[in-house]
Amino acid sequence: MFANKLGMNALLKDGYRVVKNSEDAILKNIEACKEISAILQTSLGPKCMNKLIVNHINKKIVSSDCITILNDLEINHPVVNILKKLSETMNYEYGDNTNYVFTIATEMLEKASYLIHDGFNVNDIINGFKIGYNEIDKILTESTSYKIENFYDDKEIFKVIKSAMGTKKLSNNYDTLISLLSKCLSTLMPEKIETFDVDNIRITKLNGGNLIDSQFVMGMVISKEPNGIVKKKENAQVMILNCGLEAATTETKGTVLLRNAQELVNFTKGEEDQMKKIIENIKQAGVDVIIVNGAISDIAQHFCDANNIMTLKITSKFETIRICKLLNVHSLVKLRTPEPEEIGKVSSIYVTEIASKKVTIINSKNKKLGTILLRGATNNLLDETERCIHDGINAVKNAIKSNSFVYGGGCTEVQLYYKIKKLSQELKGIDNCSVKMFAESFLSIPRILATNSGYNNTDVVNRLISEHSKGNAEACVNIDRNDEFITSAKKNNIYDNLKCKKYAIDLAFEALQTILKIDQIILAKPAGGPKPRDKNPDFDEDF
Repeated sequence: MFANKLGMNALLKDGYRVVKNSEDAILKNIEACKEISAILQTSLGPKCMNKLIVNHINKKIVSSDCITILNDLEINHPVVNILKKLSETMNYEYGDNTNYVFTIATEMLEKASYLIHDGFNVNDIINGFKIGYNEIDKILTESTSYKIENFYDDKEIFKVIKSAMGTKKLSNNYDTLISLLSKCLSTLMPEKIETFDVDNIRITKLNGGNLIDSQFVMGMVISKEPNGIVKKKENAQVMILNCGLEAATTETKGTVLLRNAQELVNFTKGEEDQMKKIIENIKQAGVDVIIVNGAISDIAQHFCDANNIMTLKITSKFETIRICKLLNVHSLVKLRTPEPEEIGKVSSIYVTEIASKKVTIINSKNKKLGTILLRGATNNLLDETERCIHDGINAVKNAIKSNSFVYGGGCTEVQLYYKIKKLSQELKGIDNCSVKMFAESFLSIPRILATNSGYNNTDVVNRLISEHSKGNAEACVNIDRNDEFITSAKKNNIYDNLKCKKYAIDLAFEALQTILKIDQIILAKPAGGPKPRDKNPDFDEDF
């Protein structure tokens, strides 16, 4: 059984691979992380590049969004998936800084790999990095530079979301899009500001036109018109059906025996009378609008029109859930007369034409809700713009949770480098080298921003360090490509959320400790048999 097998291979099933040397395992893991990070680095910052990804179902995605790229790459490496999980966590918790956390974590790992090559022990490296990490909270708190005084002022909101949305500079008119979202957020801000529900802003995408043609509409926009002749209702009561507005049928095939023509007439008339009675009972309950997630029969539509009831057919169950949330009611799973608590109220529901397309707008009485109608030439542009808007909404949501901001554009990272390196000069031996390397990992952000903007990154980083050493804590990378490659973050309203940045660094440091402590890699043989053979082109279709 164990013939011709030695060591670990004799203990495991066929197909297992083992990397035993601890340094080799760590360095191979770091190399894998650097390969993916090299792809993502060009998608960091306002001057980022897009990636064109064709996935396994031949769907084409054009995006610079980190989490979108990572999800569509289908990464197989277990250690890289740890860093991918960091980006997913950042996206789930804050909706931003997904590329930032991946880049910082990879840069920390790369600096650690230099120390490993020099013969440093992994535990000594982690202890040295921890000394620098413990100073970050204090440095970031001292670097706080801005707070939103009035969340109902769209100009103040503009300052906050500009940096978040500026990382996806979709066109020359992106300032117009930021202004539109600022107005939308300030209008829909709740009276008691404790949090902001992201679902209060819906996004409807319409092909054609330009981004500058996008507009904000109060209420929920359904991209189709009502079925019947009633097109407008004011102060209406609404019931929502999660089934068809039609006569009940058996689950299996039904057979009816008709002996003469009169029985046939009476059978049809009985169905009509039954539907007429149901619609009249619904009308007597005070219902003015029926929203249906299913089919609407012709006879049901006829009686709804006769009773002046508007009918709106919704094909998406998710859209139905959102309408239920808007009206604060449950949908009915069976066609019947609704109870008073099952009827929602709207201030208005009407049809209008936007971009040569008929849409239905629902305005609720009890909840502020708005819709941004996006216009664009291609579906990829509209999808990327939607992701950009979600970043802006999450930036305001994060500001409500933690209303403290630091300077962006690589400014805070240079400040972290300068102060942590200053700390390293007070240390000796291994700790001195480790803390210094930890400080240098933060310079990756201004270096990447400078490279993506077309500057010589060495000149930019050296100039930034010089400015910060002179006490100019506002100096950051100027992405506008004029004669000066350094600008003021304060004058240009470039801010990052303090808590969001601190959380990203926390995640990156946790991942660093996890990956550096992996001393062996054990890979099992992938499950599954061989792929099926391709169809022979000489065979006929019938066979």
